[in-house]
Amino acid sequence: MVKYFILLVAIIILANVIPFQRKELPAQDVKSAATEDIPELKDILESPDQDIRLKAGRKLVERVDVEKALEILEHSTLPHTGEGHLVVHQIGFYAYQKYGVDSMLKCKDYFLYACYHGAIIEAASNQGFEVISRMTDKCKASPVRYFQCVHAAGHSILAIWNYDLPEALKTCDQIYENETEFPEALSSCHNGAFMENLFGVHDWGTGKEQKRDWLSEDPYFPCNAFEERYQKGCWLNQAARIYQMNNGDMVKASELCQQVGNDQYEAWCMDNVARQIHPLTNGDPAKSFELCQQAGSRWYDNCIVVNAGSFYSVGGRDEAIFICQNVPPNLKPECYQRLVGQIISDPIEKNAKQTLCQKLEIPYKNECQSGVSSQN
Repeated sequence: MVKYFILLVAIIILANVIPFQRKELPAQDVKSAATEDIPELKDILESPDQDIRLKAGRKLVERVDVEKALEILEHSTLPHTGEGHLVVHQIGFYAYQKYGVDSMLKCKDYFLYACYHGAIIEAASNQGFEVISRMTDKCKASPVRYFQCVHAAGHSILAIWNYDLPEALKTCDQIYENETEFPEALSSCHNGAFMENLFGVHDWGTGKEQKRDWLSEDPYFPCNAFEERYQKGCWLNQAARIYQMNNGDMVKASELCQQVGNDQYEAWCMDNVARQIHPLTNGDPAKSFELCQQAGSRWYDNCIVVNAGSFYSVGGRDEAIFICQNVPPNLKPECYQRLVGQIISDPIEKNAKQTLCQKLEIPYKNECQSGVSSQN
C-alpha cells in the first residue's frame, strides 16, 4: 500500500507533472464521455488479464486516436498505478508509429507520463537512443513541458536498459550533457532514471522477477554509490525510498534526510519530503500547515512553500494562492516568487494568466501582471 501511495506522488518531485487530482472535462466533453459507447473500456477496467487490458488499450487508440484516447482513460476509473501506466504505454506506442517524433506533441502528462514513455521506448527500439534527443526537443516550446519530456526520457532509458542504472545514467549524459539552452535537462533525465529505479512502473505486472540491483536497506543508497554529478537526481527521490522503508513514517523520513551529513543533499532530500507530504492533504491546502510540521521546525517554511508549488503543478491554482495568502508575512515573498514563476511559465492562454495574477496580493499582483505582459 505504501509503495503504490508513493508511486502516485513520486513524479511531483519535478513540481509540474503527475495529475494527482483529476481535472474535469469541459461540460460538453463530460456528456460525450458519459454517453458515448466505448466498448474497449470493459476489458481495460474489468479484465484480470493484463494482456487483454493492453490489447484493449491499443484497440481504443486505433479507433479514436491519441488525444481522445488519453482523455477517455484519464476520466475513467483506470488507476494511476503501474497497471494504468502500462495500458497508456499502448497509446504512446501507437502515437510514435503514426506521428513519429511529433508524437511528443500529442501526448499528455496523464498516468505518470505513460504516453511519453511509450513513444520514447518505441522510438528507441526503432532508431536507437539518438532519436530521444530529437523527440524531447519537440517539447522545447514550453520549458515546463520540456523538463517533463526529458524526465520521461530518463524513466524510459532505464526501462530500455532493463534497470541497469549506471548504463542508463551514462546514456542520459550522452544525450543531454551538451544541452545549453536548458542546462538542468541532464539532471532531469538522471531524476527520471532514479525514480524509475525506485518504482519500476515499466516492469509492473510482467510476471517476471523484478530486477533491482540498485536498491538496498541502506537509506542513503543508491545515492552514496554514485559520483557527484548524479547526486541531485538521486536525492530528489531518496525521501520517497526512505519513507517506503519506514512504512510511511514521515517524521522518521525527515529525520534521516536531516542526518545525511551534507547540507545540499539534505536540502534536496527535504524537498522530496515536502512533495511526499503534499498528497496527504487530500486536496485541502489548509492541511499543509499542519502536515508540514512532520518535516521539523527547521524545514517547516520550505515545506509550506513547496506544497504551494505542488498544488499549482497538479492544477490546484486557487489552492496554491490560498497557501501564499495565509503564510506569515516573512514567508510571503518566497511563496509568491515561486507562484508567480509558475503562473508566467504555465502553458495556458495569456488572459488566463492575467486572471490568476488578479487574485494575488499587492505587490505580487503587479509583479505577476508585468511578467505575463512581457511575454511574446
